[in-house]
Amino acid sequence: MKVLILGGNGMLGPWAVTAMKDRHDILLTDINDPYPEYGGDFLKLSVDDVDGVVKAAEGMDVIVNLSVLRPDRQLAFDVNTMGNYAMMMAAREHRIKRVINTGPHFQLVGQQYEEWDFDLNPDMPPAPGTRLYA
Repeated sequence: MKVLILGGNGMLGPWAVTAMKDRHDILLTDINDPYPEYGGDFLKLSVDDVDGVVKAAEGMDVIVNLSVLRPDRQLAFDVNTMGNYAMMMAAREHRIKRVINTGPHFQLVGQQYEEWDFDLNPDMPPAPGTRLYA
């Protein structure tokens, strides 16, 4: 299959590429240059560029959105929300039936948010979104 990976230079991207590279054709996208070990097709692209994502998705069978950004509220909205919107618009435009939207949360170490109940406690993150995604 032809796989478009959005935000592929983050914490999860290299692992996803390693798992797929021998069985699929990958187009990796990110706003940063690809990590040094990556030798495949690459396109410098911001996930919130709807037209760019739609164009990159042409001919693809799958879109995987690994993009995530937290520090600045407006930028986080642009990347997290508009990036998901761009992915879905591209899937609709090109009739791509397989889309995956994820973030790096599940590959982080430490206490997972599923272990927390609804009582506030000192172990909870000091700010909304810290080390959590989705």
